[in-house]
Amino acid sequence: MAEICLSTKTWRSGAAWFNQQLVASLAEAGASVAYIAPLALPEDREPNHPNVERHIVPRELTDGPKLRRRIASLRRITTGLYLTLMQRRSTRTFIFSIPEPLLFTLPLLIFLRLSGARILLVVHDAKPHAWSLPSWLRSIEWLALWLLYRLATDLVCLTRATAEALTQHFSVRGQKLTIIPHGAFRLGPAAPLPGYGNLLAFGSIRRNKSIREVIEAVLKCRAAGRNLRLTIAGEVTDKAYWRECQSLVARRPEAFDLRLGFVPDEDVPNLLAKSDAVVLAYTDFASQSGVAVLAALAGLPVIATRSGGLDELFERGMAGETIACPIPDDIAAAFIRFYDRPIAEWSAHAKVAGVRIGSTLDWAAIAGQYLRLIRQPTVSAIPADA
Repeated sequence: MAEICLSTKTWRSGAAWFNQQLVASLAEAGASVAYIAPLALPEDREPNHPNVERHIVPRELTDGPKLRRRIASLRRITTGLYLTLMQRRSTRTFIFSIPEPLLFTLPLLIFLRLSGARILLVVHDAKPHAWSLPSWLRSIEWLALWLLYRLATDLVCLTRATAEALTQHFSVRGQKLTIIPHGAFRLGPAAPLPGYGNLLAFGSIRRNKSIREVIEAVLKCRAAGRNLRLTIAGEVTDKAYWRECQSLVARRPEAFDLRLGFVPDEDVPNLLAKSDAVVLAYTDFASQSGVAVLAALAGLPVIATRSGGLDELFERGMAGETIACPIPDDIAAAFIRFYDRPIAEWSAHAKVAGVRIGSTLDWAAIAGQYLRLIRQPTVSAIPADA
């Protein structure tokens, strides 16, 4: 009989890695965990531990005809919901971390709460990066999120900024919020920085990462005689926005290395090793950046705004330059400040910072925080003012 059930739709990339690490750490800490999720990619990320009871959900399809992809998604959703419902027969505590669409998740959570289950929702983002419904239906989506946060017994936030956003935008009470940081992603020992003027924008390509402004900043630096080059690696989530970016790239194509699409895990170490720093010019951002955590642990400086969890990573000692405002001039200024300092100094600084951050984001300590929260007494019914 599993003490905890963790349910998620994720199976690849940083979000899935977070969930896989969390399950493995909880199991290592002595908890029995039922893990409901698609099979990990790569499969060696699977949390193989005697305390893990594995329930595999079909993966979604990322390529192929739209009808086939929709059918595959429906199979994933229905299988995951069924397995989670069946798990209620033996488990009382459920963790949801990036669950299925709200249309399906809300009825499931209502049933679980009415049955006396305890629900911990890991809030990666208080508000979505991109709303699913058109603007004239935005209030419906907002209401669904409001209900989601009320149905959860506890909301686990990865950053202070996320907790503040939940209070500000959704009036969530402070006693319902617990801040537990994002654990460390380790790829191996830090290598010296190459120092060839290569910067990296890594992860899904979205408007709130200010990719367009980063491209403009690179063009400004090159016009000023700085021989910078930018690698853009990740999946395009907003095609209209990417077309804006492409029009700028076309001005100096030799300054950009485009690697569009999902980046397999085995390619990530080489991508980082060829870069002097990772650029994260976030705006309107309250969550934690898994890319920043990954870069910091790999001994790579981060040139970033102090938005969301990035501010907390800088407070923990992450090496890098801060961007005052995600506009081309300020981003270019941060690039110039970065390269005005000897690359050997950055390399030494980032290596020490990576060790420090790794010790503060240790998964064993994080699992202990989750277990203390899970094992403290709580009410089982849905309170009127949840």
